[in-house]
Amino acid sequence: MAAAIAPAGENWQFEIGTWITHKDRAMPSLVLSRVRTAKGVEIYGVRSFAEVDPNRDRMMLGEVLRPIDDAAKTISLAHQAGIA
Repeated sequence: MAAAIAPAGENWQFEIGTWITHKDRAMPSLVLSRVRTAKGVEIYGVRSFAEVDPNRDRMMLGEVLRPIDDAAKTISLAHQAGIA
């Protein structure tokens, strides 16, 4: 499957640096990269914030990702800092 980087100014579901999660389960992560296939499918490179995650870096289809809400982001930050 050929992938191409979208030209500047194209709309994306998520910006690089955005916190996201999976649509079906908690997976707080950071968007590190993104590409769009020749068919227009968005694929994101994400890094998980989970304490234990053998696959910290993943490539995910944009259609399975959702923006993370502020409450979940706060909880994730607290866990990372060791205060939760």
